[in-house]
Amino acid sequence: MGNAKNSGPEETLQITIPVVTKKSLRMRSAVSGDTMRVIVLKALSKAGIRVPDDELLDRRKPK
Repeated sequence: MGNAKNSGPEETLQITIPVVTKKSLRMRSAVSGDTMRVIVLKALSKAGIRVPDDELLDRRKPK
């Protein structure tokens, strides 16, 4: 699912997390300018989960 350029097909992952965790993630996103998706993928990569390097970049169009 999705529209990946170099990494191949994508799938949706929906999880339930504590409210405080999502609030912290939103705050980190606002401060860093990274999307929540990028922050989560970076954390997964750091934990040893395989994440293609090009997926660690923000897909939003530059402002």
